[in-house]
Amino acid sequence: MDTVVVKFGGTSLASQELRKEAISHISSLKGEGKNVIAVVSAMGRKGAPYATDTLISLLSKNCDPATLDLLMSCGEVISACVFADSLIREGIEAVPLSSLQAGIVTDGVFGSADIFDIDTKRMKMELYDNKVVVVTGFQGVTVRNDITTLGRGGSDTSAVVIGGFMNAESVHIFTDVPGIAVIDPRLVPKAKYLEQIDVDYMYELARWGAGVIHPRAVAAARNYDFDLFVRSTFDKGQGTRIIKDYKIKGPVAMAVMKACAIFDAVKTDKLIIEGEKKKAVRPLPDSGYSLLTVVFGKYGKEEIREAIGALPAGTELFLNGLCAHIFVEAGKVESLANDLYERLFG
Repeated sequence: MDTVVVKFGGTSLASQELRKEAISHISSLKGEGKNVIAVVSAMGRKGAPYATDTLISLLSKNCDPATLDLLMSCGEVISACVFADSLIREGIEAVPLSSLQAGIVTDGVFGSADIFDIDTKRMKMELYDNKVVVVTGFQGVTVRNDITTLGRGGSDTSAVVIGGFMNAESVHIFTDVPGIAVIDPRLVPKAKYLEQIDVDYMYELARWGAGVIHPRAVAAARNYDFDLFVRSTFDKGQGTRIIKDYKIKGPVAMAVMKACAIFDAVKTDKLIIEGEKKKAVRPLPDSGYSLLTVVFGKYGKEEIREAIGALPAGTELFLNGLCAHIFVEAGKVESLANDLYERLFG
């Protein structure tokens, strides 16, 4: 049987009613004869008793990173146990597995580990017994069996890498939106959702502020040949399919990064705008500025400049490979986003 990996975030698992929505997708896949691996995040968001941010608040700010990772891993363990039990109550055989039991091996960088190997024997054994395998996302173990976490959005990465090692047919990232929008609908309410998008374009969007899937997960997906979907837990739509070699010419989509600032780049910076002088974008609360990024396909710099057109006073435009980055006052970003949406996608 073909294997499908599904990932459910904390908002999809926060209550029994919401878990039933998630279970309905697994039931449909089982009805199609698929093996299913479910990767889960901690239940709920900050304030919920088992959410990651709630667990973090229990320790001092300067606690040992290994201790922090061990504590943070508890949220996903609880979630996996609860979700597996919920599946069983609905008549679907299931088993929860910790990252150790699932064979997920990482390096020793606490708080931002990378998965470099997965011993898939236990997962394959449980699938052979026709069980849904519920795996803790966001974490792994070192060769010394220390628990590590993968950083923010790590459950997305867990799902993609597990899919790769298990030769999955597809990986489905379930969230609370119906796919990848051209731009966040909270800024542009009429924004369309994309049926499909090239993985390279999606990587740029994720890096520069589109929070629906983590950039490390998209980067990992480049290494595998399965279909990757971003879908809503709360409807049966296919969502957005992220694929290789789907290059188009023209504007693709936009992303917004709020509360940030531009600095001269140093070696430790990750978000770099190339040019004569490399610039770095860093989060800066209360900066009063946002970064609006437009991703283009198969356009040169002059074509991008022409497409962007005239910009309001007080904005700065930086061109960087596939991207046009517009640094704008926070109070003007919504208006500019709507104007550009009409100009480029309307």
